[in-house]
Amino acid sequence: MAADVPATAAAPDLHGKTVLVIDTLSRVYQLFHALPEMTAPDGTPVSVIFGLTRDLLDIVERKKPDYLFCAMDPPGPTFRHEKFAAYKANRPDMPADLVPQIPLVRRLFSVFGIPCLEVPGYEADDVLATLATGTVAAGGTCTIATSDKDARQLLGPQVKLLNLRTNQPLGADELMAEWGIRPDQVVDFLSLVGDSVDNVPGVPGIGPKIASELLKTHGTLDGVLANIAAVSGAKRKENLLAHGATARAGRELIRLVRDVPLVIPWEAGVAHLPDPQPLADLLREFGFRSLLGRVVQHTTGKAARGEPAAPSRPKAPAARTLFDMEDSAPEPPQPRVAPVSVEEPRGAAVAAAVARLRHAAAITICVPRPAGGSILEPPGGVCLAAGGEAWWFGCDELAENVELRGLLADPTVPKHGHDLKRQDVALRTRGIRLAGVEFDTLLAAYLLEAGERNLGLTETAIRHGVAVDDPAAAATIDHPGDARAAAAHCRLVHDLAARLPPRLAADGVAELFHDVELPLAAVLAGMEFRGVRIDTTRLTALSVDYAGRLESLEREIHALAGHPFAIASPLQLRAVLFDELGLPVVKRGKTGPSTDAEVLEQLAPHHPLPAKLLEHRKYAKLKSTYVDALPALVVPETGRIHTSFNQTVAATGRLSSSEPNLQNIPTRTAEGQQIRAAFLPGEDGWRFVAADYSQIELRILAHLSGDESMRQAFAAGEDIHARTAAAVCGVSPAEVTSAMRRVAKAVNFGILYGQSAFGLAKALSIPQADAAEFIAGYFRVFAGAAAFMDDVLDRCRRDGGVTTMLGRRRTIAGVRDRDRRRNALGVMTLTLPEREAVNTVVQGSAADLIKLAMLRVDARLRAEARRAALVLQIHDELLLEAPLDEVPDVERLVVEEMRSAMVLSVPIEVSVQAGVTWAECE
Repeated sequence: MAADVPATAAAPDLHGKTVLVIDTLSRVYQLFHALPEMTAPDGTPVSVIFGLTRDLLDIVERKKPDYLFCAMDPPGPTFRHEKFAAYKANRPDMPADLVPQIPLVRRLFSVFGIPCLEVPGYEADDVLATLATGTVAAGGTCTIATSDKDARQLLGPQVKLLNLRTNQPLGADELMAEWGIRPDQVVDFLSLVGDSVDNVPGVPGIGPKIASELLKTHGTLDGVLANIAAVSGAKRKENLLAHGATARAGRELIRLVRDVPLVIPWEAGVAHLPDPQPLADLLREFGFRSLLGRVVQHTTGKAARGEPAAPSRPKAPAARTLFDMEDSAPEPPQPRVAPVSVEEPRGAAVAAAVARLRHAAAITICVPRPAGGSILEPPGGVCLAAGGEAWWFGCDELAENVELRGLLADPTVPKHGHDLKRQDVALRTRGIRLAGVEFDTLLAAYLLEAGERNLGLTETAIRHGVAVDDPAAAATIDHPGDARAAAAHCRLVHDLAARLPPRLAADGVAELFHDVELPLAAVLAGMEFRGVRIDTTRLTALSVDYAGRLESLEREIHALAGHPFAIASPLQLRAVLFDELGLPVVKRGKTGPSTDAEVLEQLAPHHPLPAKLLEHRKYAKLKSTYVDALPALVVPETGRIHTSFNQTVAATGRLSSSEPNLQNIPTRTAEGQQIRAAFLPGEDGWRFVAADYSQIELRILAHLSGDESMRQAFAAGEDIHARTAAAVCGVSPAEVTSAMRRVAKAVNFGILYGQSAFGLAKALSIPQADAAEFIAGYFRVFAGAAAFMDDVLDRCRRDGGVTTMLGRRRTIAGVRDRDRRRNALGVMTLTLPEREAVNTVVQGSAADLIKLAMLRVDARLRAEARRAALVLQIHDELLLEAPLDEVPDVERLVVEEMRSAMVLSVPIEVSVQAGVTWAECE
């Protein structure tokens, strides 16, 4: 137990009270494996600390228990190790990047004022059991935040478990639904099944399903062992007879102690919001800038409204609050002009409301999406707000009122909103083209917080210090379903839109926002609304073909295994590969030996079965993801699929697509071409025109680095991969073999992602020493590229982030100094943050380029009154559809606009191809 908190032995009266206790290591490991690698400015790993900070803020702000504790495992062995020397012997050492985070976990709990409970000789699970037992005895309810299955034995009317990853509670009913047993049977259930993580053997051949059936019939482990004769299956009986004593011994290891000598500091455990100053200091130390806004909101926002911040024990007032910080924390909420009521005008009143809106400096708009509807589902209404008032116009007014429709389409009336691209598409279903878009808080937040996963309106407002009356109602405000919620949405947009423009200017991204992202949203809305036509008949035939191939492969796989088995079952597949065929275990996952694609590729030389499994998975994935899925996504009214282009997801600025994802269709395989052949221009007699940048990221690298060898190669129109191979291998271009070029190509593209010798060797199946030598040779030949990468990383280390050619900024922490970026041979080796930094500058600049090209192409098509239009963007490729007579002109203008979108010091090459199907354009 933490030594600096006063302790009381007796629990207070807990009737009507909730105690929440966190199983610390359980959550720590969960976060470690779930979150990407993150480092503090000094290079310390902090991914777990980031995730745990979010957990704790969520607990104190939203779950609001009356008491809050954490349970820790003390150093040294426990009584279970004394009983069973092999206890947990199979558990691997703590990962190296997790070790330095454990002391930081304790610091974090200390800053939050959460007592850490631990007792020498006992595990954290025993502490959980003792605290839960004491809570129930005092009349309270206990929530245990853990994913550890051993804790399920503690479930009862007043004890629940909570998985912080899924935010799902688990009680006795959920236990019965999942395992088919009662809480009092958990210990016996686990004793039969065993636990490989804790090295508790169990009974061989008895899995969860059989254990559940045995306990349902015989009640307890002792009941099962007393009635072995009644158990079905000779092998099962044999195992129970041979291993029954082991199961009984395991039961003593699994059963938790509910009366450990624990003094619970109830007074210190009263849940409260943390002191803002120490927490802000800690967040700044770890580089968690995105969390500072939440601290402002929830430590000061309520007090500003005259509400108590949270239950807390008496404290001396802090010398400084977050309001006093001017360096990085958002300013406190300011007075606002916001809608206070919602009018729903009808008839003549609509014209009067529209007239008032026309005189506003700007209108805030919210077009709710119907629940569960597609992007082409017509909206049921629109909320418009200005000057502290809000009006809701229903579907009849939206469809028929000329004044309202004219207002929305008027480019002279400024409009603000959150995710206006989506709302633009929704209004197009009503025949309205939204115009006059002046500010989109979603796009602004994306540019200010590249990489932030939650850009929902409410969370974004909180991070930027905007007062939110009820953060728990975020889902209602972010996705309003009625007039009142839409008005609340508009109010929050209004307040946030007042905050963000100065920050865009301060971060140097205001021009990028106004000149690129905001107009691009309208182009993307047009592409989403237009959609792309597919040949469902062709896909149906392809589905039949793939089904036949899968059936044939299934027969081959079963023949190679010697018997039928469920190919999609990892458990059965592991048994076939490793137990029956005796293939080597390449790596392990959480539940046993891995059978992922990487493992199967390594096993393929040992036996023909893994290769067949890979082929089966390929066709199964293509069939389920595209061949069968695409026809179901066709909108009957248009005969097209309408993908959504995600403008605010990738931290580099790249676009992605979803529902469906059309950017991952294989390009250089026969199967990928078969699928692309099902994509057709929208009208008969039309053609697709596909235009693709050639090696654009390498050209941008040549431009940014100024590397003379690269620039000369591109200026001369040489094959850059052959040039690289010749230079690195010390041969003439004529002597470059296909194998040399293949390695050079992998290095040319891999270098942008900081690929290591190990990664290159693995990708090309070559010795690691050869890969290391090739990379070293690459940096010797292209010294300018190496110097550029060093410069990017030095600036990132100094400034805390990187920028693209158009000023797009991404905050990145954890870049090391130059000496630490070299291995023993003096070759540059990069960590994940360092790879992200280099990649963001190059790939992000390429993303800027394609966005500029899309704006130019769209503007040119409109200026020339072409019927052709953009339909898809796939990384460095643009796909248009055009009438046959426009194809030559469209090919010419697309190439011209794509080449001139930016000026580089090397030529920009664009290949263009027309075809009746998308496949013909490749």
